[in-house]
Amino acid sequence: MVRHLQLLKFAFLIGILADGALAMNWFLIASGAEIPNLLSGMLGAGEDYRYAMYISAIFMAGWGVILAWGWLRPFERKGLLLITAVLILTSIAVEAAFYRSLLGGAGFLVGVITRAALITIFCFSYFYSREGTASPVS
Repeated sequence: MVRHLQLLKFAFLIGILADGALAMNWFLIASGAEIPNLLSGMLGAGEDYRYAMYISAIFMAGWGVILAWGWLRPFERKGLLLITAVLILTSIAVEAAFYRSLLGGAGFLVGVITRAALITIFCFSYFYSREGTASPVS
């Protein structure tokens, strides 16, 4: 049971850190920093792009807070890991289907590999802990 708890907490923590890094990256882009997007490697430009990154950063920070909420009670909120995995998988599919002409190169490949690793961690943590669904006694 302790291993289930540790694995779930680890998965939530990885998600919190990843969301925090992306939110910071996107806030920097929104503020005018000419740096590539960590998720895709894209180096966008223009006020419209910066505004989109600002809105995205707010939502990414919010999802990080949701994962922190899950970290507090990992057994009861482990479904958040599956929801997150589905959202990440959807992001890869949408980029491949609609934005492949904009994306590519090493930055995009690293982003896809990182997202695939997150999907694996989240799904494994969720399914491994299924037998330990009861919350440990505090």
